Amino acid sequence: MGRLLLRALGSAGLLPVADRALLGDGLSAAELDRLRGEDILLVAGLADLVRAKFHGPEVRILSAQAMRDARESAPWLVNAVLGDGPNATGADFLREVALARLAAPAARSLAVSFDGAGLELAQTALLFGANVLVGDLGGKRTLPLLDGPEARRVEILGLVERAGRSVRFVDGEPTQESPRLPVQPQLHSQSEQAR
Repeated sequence: MGRLLLRALGSAGLLPVADRALLGDGLSAAELDRLRGEDILLVAGLADLVRAKFHGPEVRILSAQAMRDARESAPWLVNAVLGDGPNATGADFLREVALARLAAPAARSLAVSFDGAGLELAQTALLFGANVLVGDLGGKRTLPLLDGPEARRVEILGLVERAGRSVRFVDGEPTQESPRLPVQPQLHSQSEQAR
């Protein structure tokens, strides 16, 4: 994807902007305004290149409490939030995530709330430059018949791994390495089970 993206950036006349973005100092307001008018996938690709260069494949999952603690003690965190205007769309949110990645110094992490944006949009934000997901790990949004916190972790772990990334949970406690997603049993149709 790197070569194809660089070719597309070159065709759009954006290689100088891409070079500056990959230095990691954050882009100027004029450069960000220019990118705001470009194809969303081009902007996303550049933001994800910056994320990959400075943060690698790891996604940190923070509980809401860990996020509050991090805001007070870690100036490295940028927080992207879903707009609440009547015309706000998921695409607008994702563009803002990508622009936030490109505006901030690249060493800073970019967090998205899966409670605020929803799990699917938060997962997509991982391809737009985000490297931290934040939300309720206590399982309040899972079905009561499931083991809440563990079910929530497995759900998030699966979403992140399907996005091609690795996971590290940070709950305000010492960092926990995430377990590998267990292999799911193959589900068969009723006609196959009858055989």
